[in-house]
Amino acid sequence: MYNILKSGKNIQGKPRMAELKRLPIKYIRDKIKSQYPKSSECFICGSLEEIEFHHYNTLTLLLDKWLKVTKHSVDTVEQIEFVRDLFIDEFKELLISSEETVTLCKFHHTGNGAGEGKGLHKIYGKAPALITAPKQKRWVQKQRDKYYGLDQ
Repeated sequence: MYNILKSGKNIQGKPRMAELKRLPIKYIRDKIKSQYPKSSECFICGSLEEIEFHHYNTLTLLLDKWLKVTKHSVDTVEQIEFVRDLFIDEFKELLISSEETVTLCKFHHTGNGAGEGKGLHKIYGKAPALITAPKQKRWVQKQRDKYYGLDQ
């Protein structure tokens, strides 16, 4: 007997949608990351080691909020590929603007790396609330000013 499910079609005989194998945000990051304004050095200390990119507006939270508002579903690869272009178009400024993102060394980003420190994520958490974006920007600038002795 021919199994319609193994044929790549659903019960109605239509092509079956591919299930997501990764978190939806990964599909969005993959599509946009070539446009990130990532520097080769940490904005705070100028380190060239263990460089990481940070969005002041946590992408996962931003996507979750947007999905609730727009009522889009992202249960399949086809759905996320459609939705990601809409999301990127709407939030491009927050995703790639140098005012809304920053390059940091691992030490200043997570507090890990060369020695333990007060990294941004140690202060604001693993997924900082969207409302904290302005505070994060001020914190980053304050750390830079301290590092270069400009905080007097």
